[in-house]
Amino acid sequence: MKWLNRITGRAVAEIPSIVAFHEMDTWLEKVSELLFRGLGTNTMALYEEIADKREELKQYISELRNAEPKADMPAQITKIGLLSRDKMVKLLYSLCDKIVIPSQTDYKTVLDFHNMAYHSIESVLAKIFKNIYYVRSLFPDEVREVEANLNQLRDILDRLIAPMKGKETKVIDLSRVHALIQRIREQMAEIESEKEKIRAEEEERAAIKHEIELSERKLQVIEEEAEWKRLKEYEAELTAIGEELNTLRQDINNLFTPLQKPLSLLKKQDRTGRINLSPTVRTVITSILSSPVQALNEDIEDYLRSIRAVILEMDALKERTRDRALKWIDHLLNTDTDLSGIRARYELLSSMAEEVRSKLSALEITKEKEGLEHAITAARGQLTRLDDLIAKRRRGIESQEKELVANEILLQKELEEITGKRIEVKFE
Repeated sequence: MKWLNRITGRAVAEIPSIVAFHEMDTWLEKVSELLFRGLGTNTMALYEEIADKREELKQYISELRNAEPKADMPAQITKIGLLSRDKMVKLLYSLCDKIVIPSQTDYKTVLDFHNMAYHSIESVLAKIFKNIYYVRSLFPDEVREVEANLNQLRDILDRLIAPMKGKETKVIDLSRVHALIQRIREQMAEIESEKEKIRAEEEERAAIKHEIELSERKLQVIEEEAEWKRLKEYEAELTAIGEELNTLRQDINNLFTPLQKPLSLLKKQDRTGRINLSPTVRTVITSILSSPVQALNEDIEDYLRSIRAVILEMDALKERTRDRALKWIDHLLNTDTDLSGIRARYELLSSMAEEVRSKLSALEITKEKEGLEHAITAARGQLTRLDDLIAKRRRGIESQEKELVANEILLQKELEEITGKRIEVKFE
């Protein structure tokens, strides 16, 4: 049955058909007053009764705490009863502290207060039930007064929510609306918070972009200076030397590639103890396997001869592998290979590269250029990070706004169900 059955005629007309979202609490309070007529009027009087009963309970608790036990009780009952009395007094005082009278009389406040107070009373009774016999045996009158007071408190609490009896479904629906309103408020706050963060991040992004533009303009100014021409010449020279070095390095690696397999086998057999290499040969083999360029020093010919002798003397390799290794070592030792010439060319190019690098580092413009380029690279990295973060936030906002719209539509449907007429909520 729609709530229209309870809110009829002039009462329905009194409910505004248009309500601003920020005024929803006031609007719902008016609706709840129409639903639970007499709630506000009776509540204040019942609040006063509860407050009086609470003070009365404190008095009874004090009397129980200070009472003397009956003298004719067995010692064991007296001992248990006194200990239980102390626990009971503590629990009852705690109950009094929890019963704080609200200042509001709306249905939600009344219902929450009723549930809290009623649950607290039931909880205290459950805790003292086990040993109340012993306390009652020692202090029958005082316990009787406390129990009567608690029962009276429960009766008043029942009268407090009497206007809501039979309307539990309405209470649940109103509670659901309150929860929905709270969720919408939270979503609005979350969306606004994310938008504020985006605004701050976009300001930061604009500042970083401005810094990049300034650095790029400074680079353009540098490029117009005479020293810039020398810098570019050195860089071009260094690039050319570097390319030749790379080619030569690859050629050197290729020279020793056919020896990789046999040398690896020799190293493995030396490690397992099958053969015993001299420290010098062991070092040379490791050097050739790890870095042929570094192995290509002035003693490389002698080292290759030492390796050749090891291969001949030790039965460590299969015949086919051994023959190939010996043939290639002979090829390297052949004067046509000119290992010393290759080594000399590599050393010359390395020296030339180092000299050009020294010239580059000596230019003031180099440090300035590198500093600007580093700053630009770092700033672009920051821009990428900010762009990713902003994009992520916008996707999150888009998702939240879809959920918000769905909740706003749901809220209007819930309100129309409550009132039985179309309700327009202004969310601006």
